[in-house]
Amino acid sequence: MKVCIILNGVSRKKAKFYREILPVLLAKHDCTIQKTQFSGHAIKLAQEATQQNFDCILSAGGDGTLNQVINGMLASNSLGLPSLAILPLGSGNDFAGSCGLKVDVHQLISLLDKNAPIATDVGKIICSDSSGAQWQKYFINVASVGMGPATVLQMEKLPRWLESDLRYLTAILHTFFTHRPTDLSIKSDTWSWHGKARVWAMANGQSFGNRIYIAPQSKSDDGIFDTFLASDVPLLKFLIYLQQLKGKKKINDSKIQYNQSASFEFTSSQNLAIEADGEIQGYLPAQVKVLPKRIEIYR
Repeated sequence: MKVCIILNGVSRKKAKFYREILPVLLAKHDCTIQKTQFSGHAIKLAQEATQQNFDCILSAGGDGTLNQVINGMLASNSLGLPSLAILPLGSGNDFAGSCGLKVDVHQLISLLDKNAPIATDVGKIICSDSSGAQWQKYFINVASVGMGPATVLQMEKLPRWLESDLRYLTAILHTFFTHRPTDLSIKSDTWSWHGKARVWAMANGQSFGNRIYIAPQSKSDDGIFDTFLASDVPLLKFLIYLQQLKGKKKINDSKIQYNQSASFEFTSSQNLAIEADGEIQGYLPAQVKVLPKRIEIYR
């Protein structure tokens, strides 16, 4: 199999990849390695690989690398995409976790040898860039408004020399104690809501934010999003709920709502960002919809 490996150039597990994983892959498949060198580089690398007749693209990184790889693949506007494999070398790896994927070369080789990738849904976002111009982005795991993008934006302010786990912990603590519920209006074909929200999330996977299970029953090939809405839940109560979500428990509170739909539109009177897979995608107003079975993934 002709495989293009897109490796996160700053992954802390990069040495393990070169020492334990790459030699096994090279013994079985025709592999080309492309290492990211700057922010967003994986998008360009994946777009180029999609146009170069690779059988498979291997995303070797975390959720952010995976998000960029998918955006690069779909930016080619090609219907005949290569299949996608995932080696979870990041710190969160929420989508890979939902699929039961590990940093295990034997698992990876077994999936490639079986050559039976599963047609998987992708989320499409239409929103505004920083200049106000409309554009479209794609995601595989979870898109959210509220505390999610606030945490991502806070992480971007922290020095890069901090380890990713420490940057995330610092950012989420800062966000938790400074973020306030924001004005939000949501509409789907069957449901609408307006009010103050701490978190609004649309899940194709099961968890985000390093194993916060907002949709533990979600399936990424059923053509719908499982959604999670936390309105103006008191701060300390929300902290308790986060621990319950970590344990894959459903919250029973009138200020927490679960729903499903294949598409949503949402707006705000405030200047709110939307994130997906841990990457800022743009700003509201936004439309999000499912592209059913758009990418074939080894999982």
